[in-house]
Amino acid sequence: MPETNGRQSNRAPWAAFFLALAAMLSNVAFFVAFPGQRFVPWIGVGLVVASLLWVALGIKRAFLQPQLFGGKKSSSILGVLALAICAFTMFAFIHARELPASAGAPQVGQKAPDFTLADTSGNSVSLAQLLGQAGSPAPRAVLLIFYRGDW
Repeated sequence: MPETNGRQSNRAPWAAFFLALAAMLSNVAFFVAFPGQRFVPWIGVGLVVASLLWVALGIKRAFLQPQLFGGKKSSSILGVLALAICAFTMFAFIHARELPASAGAPQVGQKAPDFTLADTSGNSVSLAQLLGQAGSPAPRAVLLIFYRGDW
């Protein structure tokens, strides 16, 4: 809607910024297990493309039609932020495939091999110690969490 001074609000850079955020957050959904999750990264790519189109529209409006759409500075700032988020999202999308495979990790339900690690106090603790001895009345459970990373 036109404002009182005849100018319209340039909402395209805001749309680009929020689409870029949605693209970045869609990659977080990749780590949540639900049916059809293999398509989630491609949703992020689609959102990046949509964000880039809105950035172009917002910058075009701000610089080619300044008498109708104001906000050259805000459009530029939001455009640069959206571009940075899109670049980060695409970098993560491309380089996520380079993570090493975790073929040696135990599968769900498989018994973990015995190991010994240092606890927060620096004392050595083994998995066998945590589970208790074989003759104990109630074996204790141990939750193992594996963080996939590349160090």
